[in-house]
Amino acid sequence: MKRAMDVEIYGQTFTVTSEDDEQYVRNIAAVVDQRMRQMAGSTKGTVPLRVAIMVALSLADELETAKSDQRATAVVEEEAERISSRLLARLERAEHAGNGVDPVPRPRSASPAPPTPAPEEPAPASLTS
Repeated sequence: MKRAMDVEIYGQTFTVTSEDDEQYVRNIAAVVDQRMRQMAGSTKGTVPLRVAIMVALSLADELETAKSDQRATAVVEEEAERISSRLLARLERAEHAGNGVDPVPRPRSASPAPPTPAPEEPAPASLTS
């Protein structure tokens, strides 16, 4: 249920209508108030509209950076899952090859695993005197 509440930001009282918890809305308003006061202290002039726009740009930048970081994290997690699946399949093949048992078939991932390289022949022992 929406309800109206008064919050103070940068010395002005605003009536905010929200379905969110009142304490949450007050916390958000306090963050905006704090950011506006910080911005006013670090920029020329304290025209409220200018300060508000600068804070909005700063918050939008932080939001976009967080979204980008989240997308990058998702890509890394997907790659780690793909590598993990390939490694597990190779370990199972190696384990079953050592026991003379056929490996249990696993469903293929979206990207096929590269062929398993042939085992390397041992290097000849070097003679030392």
